[in-house]
Amino acid sequence: MTSELIETLWRQFGVEAGEHFDLLEKLLSAGRGDGSQAERIAALFRSFHSLKGAARAMDLFAMEAVAHRAETILGRVRGGALTLTEEVAAPLLEALDALRGLAEAGMRDRRDGQAPADLLARLDALGGEGPAAKPAPAPPPPPPVRLHENERMLGLFVGLLHDGMATLTRALDLDTLDAEGLRSVDDTADRLELACERLNFLPFADTLRRFREALAARDADAILRELQAVATASARIGRLTGKDAGAAILATLLADHNAQILAQGGARADAVLADPAALAEASVAAELAGLLDRMAATLDIVRLPRGSALLRVLADVMRRAAPTDAAPKHADWPVLIADARSMLANLAERAARDPAEDLDADGVAALEARLRAFVDAVSAEREAGEARRPLTADDLSALGLDPGLLRFLSPDSTADLRAAIADPEMRLYEVTAFLETSPEVASGFVQWMGSKVRAITNWPEFIDGKTWLRVLIASSQELPALADALGGIDPGGGFLRIRACAPSDPAGDGAEPLAPDVPVPADAPSLPAVQSAGAPVATAAPPPPAAPSARPAATAAGGVLRVPGEVIDRFMARIDGMVLLSGDLNATANDLRLESALAALTERLGAGDPDLRALREAVEHHRRDLLDLDTQLSRSVDRLREAALDLRVVPIETLFNQFPRVVRELARGQGKSVRFVTEGGEVRIDKSMVEMLYDPLMHMVRNAIDHGIEPAADREAAGKPAQATLSLRAIQRNSRVVVEIVDDGRGIATEAVRAKAVRQGLIGEEDSLNLSPDAVREFIFAPGFSTADTVTETSGRGVGMDVVRTAITRLGGSIAIRTREGAGTAFAIDLPLSAAILRTLLVQVDDQVLAIPDRFVEEVCGFTADDFHRVSGCWTVMRRKRVLPVVRLADALGFPADGEWPPSGPGQRLVVVLRQGGRRIGLEIDKLLRRGDLFVRESHPGLADVPGVGGVSLLNDGRIVIILDGDELYRLAALAQRREADAPA
Repeated sequence: MTSELIETLWRQFGVEAGEHFDLLEKLLSAGRGDGSQAERIAALFRSFHSLKGAARAMDLFAMEAVAHRAETILGRVRGGALTLTEEVAAPLLEALDALRGLAEAGMRDRRDGQAPADLLARLDALGGEGPAAKPAPAPPPPPPVRLHENERMLGLFVGLLHDGMATLTRALDLDTLDAEGLRSVDDTADRLELACERLNFLPFADTLRRFREALAARDADAILRELQAVATASARIGRLTGKDAGAAILATLLADHNAQILAQGGARADAVLADPAALAEASVAAELAGLLDRMAATLDIVRLPRGSALLRVLADVMRRAAPTDAAPKHADWPVLIADARSMLANLAERAARDPAEDLDADGVAALEARLRAFVDAVSAEREAGEARRPLTADDLSALGLDPGLLRFLSPDSTADLRAAIADPEMRLYEVTAFLETSPEVASGFVQWMGSKVRAITNWPEFIDGKTWLRVLIASSQELPALADALGGIDPGGGFLRIRACAPSDPAGDGAEPLAPDVPVPADAPSLPAVQSAGAPVATAAPPPPAAPSARPAATAAGGVLRVPGEVIDRFMARIDGMVLLSGDLNATANDLRLESALAALTERLGAGDPDLRALREAVEHHRRDLLDLDTQLSRSVDRLREAALDLRVVPIETLFNQFPRVVRELARGQGKSVRFVTEGGEVRIDKSMVEMLYDPLMHMVRNAIDHGIEPAADREAAGKPAQATLSLRAIQRNSRVVVEIVDDGRGIATEAVRAKAVRQGLIGEEDSLNLSPDAVREFIFAPGFSTADTVTETSGRGVGMDVVRTAITRLGGSIAIRTREGAGTAFAIDLPLSAAILRTLLVQVDDQVLAIPDRFVEEVCGFTADDFHRVSGCWTVMRRKRVLPVVRLADALGFPADGEWPPSGPGQRLVVVLRQGGRRIGLEIDKLLRRGDLFVRESHPGLADVPGVGGVSLLNDGRIVIILDGDELYRLAALAQRREADAPA
């Protein structure tokens, strides 16, 4: 048999085994009332039987033995000798886990494994084979087992661990570690990781793997954190074996390293704070903020949380309030600096003790409150007053405006909108205009805008392959009068549309919505009762009698075509090339240069030449045909891409099916009764999103069971059913998918969140009382925030919801909360249908085409050389009466840059205004290309590690487009600005 055929058989075995594993997981985790019990048992029997045959075909006899015993048990269930209770399903789930492990090992090593003897014995007893076949009381708990049954291998591992510690600690001195030293440390960690896997010390192996990843990234903070975890694990092994596993030397070296970081950092911070004038330089304040953050990370490792929190607050002050335009105006600044120096000295002295001591809680809280109050005062002064206070999504909805408009409202346009709202004679309208075809319409529209109405803001919109302009206006005239005026400018009605913005008709008269990514309102009136049309798929305790509609557990394989994922990706790449070609055709069809040239020729030769008139009419006729062809092709390509996208998407049910067993085991471990319900499993999402969504959903499901759902006794006392309901559902809204995690538990205690946020120094007591309930609940997304009083296996560590929001944001989504105390909580995750299609702004720097994600772009502006001025060592321009720092995009990315900086000579330079939260920075570019959708391709790991790179794509001419990471791009631009400020003028 050829090696190619053998590899094909192994791949086919892996696919079929994976399908059976997924089906078995779903069926074994389902509750007793879920569908026909006979069909469920038959499907389980068939899958175990199929796995047994597939394993035998691949000579995986250990896997065959486990599957045979599971099949025997289900044979007894089918015959009526056993009932498929939770006590019977539990060992079958263990058998399923063992089968997964044996299959994975067989595919990896291409040889048979060894089935766990104790599991085989328990399965034999349950299946009626062997002396333990008759029913018997539960066996007593097994005696404590040794750390590992192979004492000789364990001894070798301890020796290897002891000898490797000294090598691992070399990673603490990254600056002195050359390539050879780096390789030596990595090889040692690799050997230890492999040994851990062989001994089944999987958590320790994961720690060593993360250490190697941090080493490859030269991430000093992560290296220190993982070495601390290595020290903890090796100390535990030393205690259990009674041997020296090297923990003592590693702990000593780590303590010395941490003490050195704190001592050097404290001395540098004290030196900077001793000279408040030095903090007038933004670069010095930024350097101090970074230093304080690194010291805070070290304090986290040595478990001094109050000192760590204080340093982070002080770092925030340095970033937000230290520059000269704010701090010197406040008399409190010198006093705060002096008190901060005193507290830092106290912290340094306490951290050097053995054991280290944290700061007093009262002193830290008082200083943090003063620092936050100072920052708030500075921030308040920078605001232009109530007229420029940002609007909220609720404000816009009340005005009949789309909440997506928020991203286009600058402080100035916000002030204009508030003024229009305050004027009782003014009404709001939205005008949609296409100005690229008819110069007459464009000219008339501009004159009308300048004289008849008040423009508030505008934004571009890509509709049917063309870039339209949307304008929000205010006018005292009624809609018919405005429509008549626009009809005089555009008699055919093909280029200008208008609608009134009224709360009762947010969609207007059929015009396109403001933005395709309208978020799900976070303020739904009340939390709905979890009454689902979908069948419950798992229970942690027997559910109440129900009669859901039966559904076949498995369908025939006919009509299913298995295609490798890379084939689909290549097909999508071809479609993406057609999209780009369609965009180029659109640009050509709307190019007015030929028409302008003919107009100039007509003016020069005279309009009376009949041949010239005929030529111009022929060109205009040809151009109209080209525009029609462009419209038809654009729509055809859009439909083709939508159809092709269906090949990349999978039912979200494949993601949901991974949770029933998790819910069941977590609820059982906490003594709670939980009914798990799924809805909308037929909703389809991009296959690349399934894996990325698993961790965020897992964290929220764990939180719901641990925090949200009460014990049965508490629920009954509150008048609720003893069994709680946890629902996971998906809803498709146009090109968006909303995933909701809903429980009917105790809800989020807003007051408890507010109090904990105050205690953690996230906000001052007085300021917290002025926040709305929605704003208070946003604190649960703060790093390190947790309302749990005790740390459990599933929660209370203060790590999670911030990571959840970060992961969802990276997918281009958002998360909102609905809650009612005593009734329950719902988290709504709003996501794009596909993470593979990205809306971007294409720009060019030198010969390289770059794509900036559209959600990070506020606008593109043009400035002359005279507009650039140096402020605090940085080049800036005035935009909307505010100073905007500007750097070259090439400098931010480290590209070679031609030409002078700042620009000189005639002409305009294009600047992309990059937005990150409330911050803005300008990026000077060589050329603006267009907005467009890109198919994000998998990039080479080496390119993915380059700072600022978020992915790659291709243009239709074969050129590579580098897709930039918006957050990382902002960071690189800010670094380039600081380098510019540090450079001599």
